[in-house]
Amino acid sequence: MKSYSQIYIGIDLHHNQSTVGYMDNDGEYFAKDRIPTTSKALQGAVVSITADHKHLTIEQGNMSFWVGEQLRDYVDRLIICDPRKNSLISQGLAKNDGLDAYHLCELLRMGSLKPVWRPKQFGDRRLFFHRIKEHLRLKKSIVANKRQLQATFRHWGYNRTLTKGDYVHPEAALAGIEPAGLARELAEKFTYIQMITRQRTQLFERIREQGQKYPEISEFQKMAGAGPITAHTFSGYLQTPHRFRDRGQLIRFCQLAVRKYSSNGRRLRAEHLSKAGHGCLKDVAYTIWNGAMKGTNEVSGFYQASLERCGDKVNARLNTERKILITLWSIWKHNRTYQPEKFFSANGDSAR
Repeated sequence: MKSYSQIYIGIDLHHNQSTVGYMDNDGEYFAKDRIPTTSKALQGAVVSITADHKHLTIEQGNMSFWVGEQLRDYVDRLIICDPRKNSLISQGLAKNDGLDAYHLCELLRMGSLKPVWRPKQFGDRRLFFHRIKEHLRLKKSIVANKRQLQATFRHWGYNRTLTKGDYVHPEAALAGIEPAGLARELAEKFTYIQMITRQRTQLFERIREQGQKYPEISEFQKMAGAGPITAHTFSGYLQTPHRFRDRGQLIRFCQLAVRKYSSNGRRLRAEHLSKAGHGCLKDVAYTIWNGAMKGTNEVSGFYQASLERCGDKVNARLNTERKILITLWSIWKHNRTYQPEKFFSANGDSAR
């Protein structure tokens, strides 16, 4: 087999089988057969390519970090890339696995890929992130099932507003329900909601136990409006504060960046918040802001000052939410103690 100085490898990853291709410095492309998506098969495919220096890219997806962990020791450079930026792949008229692998190689060779942060290893921090995600999933499931149950009551003509107590002791809510078969099905729904609620409670106990190892979480909770869930969620989703080069990246990651549309200096559309990022972190900022607004403190004071400057409640709230996230990130990144009196500092750093 011919040996190369530089080789650029692209893997179009799927859960059962994946397509591997590679390209040399001159842009000549070589396709390999589809292979099983197993660590042994993927490692074998990469090792079989003879080159002095190997560069590998995989699009970010559900399995990409795990595959990166399996292959990082077999290449000189590994990039997990942002699929939203790869318009050459996603918007092409012809699209299949072979073409996707080819375009990944081409973009990698041209240096046109946008890397995303990836964990250096699958350790406790990754487990913590997994638990936080599962906790949020259970929360959404509880909310959805409660809404469905409430809607079922109303569908059958029982216009009852279910309370927190009804989900714990549903006997009163089920009294007088006819026919009997409907009452049994509603009771089963209550039982299911109780079960996933217990699961969520037990999971958060494990999250809090693991969170004791991470000192930033206790610092986060010193901020007015911040509680255990928001503090653990922020730490769990970020995993490390050093993944962001600047505060702008953090704000985009948390779905609080403003998206602008303009051409030739003229605005084409109204500005709005970008949907790129993680909405649960935007929810963290809102929850802290909302909690802080119930009293007089550094967060509510910042909001009032911002409102006086801009005269718009929505903009003042968003300014405060961004300030909250930047402050939490800053004290974590610089390993500092949170001090409420520093929240108004001009550079966004609320710690010393």
